[in-house]
Amino acid sequence: MFLFSYIARHWRGELRLGISWWINCVALTLLLYWLIPWIAQRSGIQGDSASSYTAILGLVILQTGIVPLWQMVGLWQATDRTLRTTDRIRSARLTQVAAVLFTLLIAMRGLVAGAEQLIAARVAWALGPYQYQVTLLPGGREIEVDGGLGFGVSAAVNELLERNPDVRRIRLNSGGGALSEGQRLRDLIVAHGLDTYSSRECSSACVSAFIGGRFRYLQRGARMGFHLPRNWEPLSTGPVSSLYAAELRYFQQRGVPDWFLGNWIRSGQTFWYPTAFQLQRAGIVSALRGAPPPMKSTADPITNIG
Repeated sequence: MFLFSYIARHWRGELRLGISWWINCVALTLLLYWLIPWIAQRSGIQGDSASSYTAILGLVILQTGIVPLWQMVGLWQATDRTLRTTDRIRSARLTQVAAVLFTLLIAMRGLVAGAEQLIAARVAWALGPYQYQVTLLPGGREIEVDGGLGFGVSAAVNELLERNPDVRRIRLNSGGGALSEGQRLRDLIVAHGLDTYSSRECSSACVSAFIGGRFRYLQRGARMGFHLPRNWEPLSTGPVSSLYAAELRYFQQRGVPDWFLGNWIRSGQTFWYPTAFQLQRAGIVSALRGAPPPMKSTADPITNIG
């Protein structure tokens, strides 16, 4: 009951101004920045499944939406009460200015977090470009993954592998998605000794699955895209997070040379599409398949659409 009473009193501005600012705003904000990741870690919430992501989304909304709203409403009410009942006009006005600046800062952070969560939600629930289709191709020896690597794609592949022990190859046509799903796919590929093949595109998290193939084939004219995810680690100054540094080390263990990894890192968050020669030279691709794509004639008419 004390906690609910305290929350209500802050909301109504009944607490002392110093308590509302230093305890409920400054100290609580700093505490939540440490406490929320700790809760996620201790609860086993990794954000690598739809249910896990939903739990993380709830924590994000609490930290960037509900708590800041409670903080700022209560602080403004407290400053308003201070202006009416005391002569501490200067400190109350300064607190109001700080409250406005704090609100703007939280709002900007909320917009960034909202943009991040919009992408994460589409991955978690396999929406839009992260929808996928997992199919056993005729002959029963090849599985095709077509679409984004949303949560659940590796489980769907595993289910097909358990029912079809004759599968020897997995065809990956994906623009990317969740890194954890790419890594799970890779574990399945390695465990079953499968070959990997892409006939159109394998980019971003898809390459993490592709590299696990016993033999790795690429259709001539298809492309592979490499980039770094954004490094959100607060104390890190480099472009590569510790999590993704481990992923790059895996590629190195698979024989990918330093010159290729260096180009990959230098690309940053911009997609880098190596040539087929570079992919083969680096050992990413074992061999190319099929005829080269037809060359476009320079005599073809140009049609303007407008």
